[in-house]
Amino acid sequence: MSARLRLFIPLGITLCLGLLLWLGLGNNPYSQDDATLGRGLPSWQSQDLFSDRLIHTDDLKGKPFVLNVWASWCPACRAEHPLLVELAGSVTLYGLNYRDKAEAARSWLREAGNPYQAVLADPDGKLALELGVYGTPDTYLFGADGTLIARHTGELTRDIWQRQFVPLLAEAHAKAANQSPSGKAETTP
Repeated sequence: MSARLRLFIPLGITLCLGLLLWLGLGNNPYSQDDATLGRGLPSWQSQDLFSDRLIHTDDLKGKPFVLNVWASWCPACRAEHPLLVELAGSVTLYGLNYRDKAEAARSWLREAGNPYQAVLADPDGKLALELGVYGTPDTYLFGADGTLIARHTGELTRDIWQRQFVPLLAEAHAKAANQSPSGKAETTP
């Protein structure tokens, strides 16, 4: 191999790596949200942050619900919190407190309002890892049977809620009503 050709090999490798990096930068980091759709809720239990009772994931099933992964140290979680407080009266909402100190989380919810029916403590992040969480906040919509219907990674806004979650939540309630013996469904926002 000639000396000239050997000079171009590093340049070619550098150009190929640069092209791969450029292509990777165009990927949406939240595009993974759809990859987990249809998956069932992992089976685990956690202590409720306020009552110390053990909550098993089967306790969450029975009607469609939203699981919000949050932490008191997370600025985006704090930014979306007023919307969650507003939604609390019209949707079954559970919290998963991710890698947080229990007292800091309780203090934050006392100050800002607690929109959750229960808050599952996850101080070491094991439960979140099983869900596929890679950052906070992360919001999941599950059907009554525990099947994942929608997921949004990042701050939940009113527009995202209306566009992405509300139609799917209405469908989930209709499906649950058709399968329940009473035929009664929870109202949707």
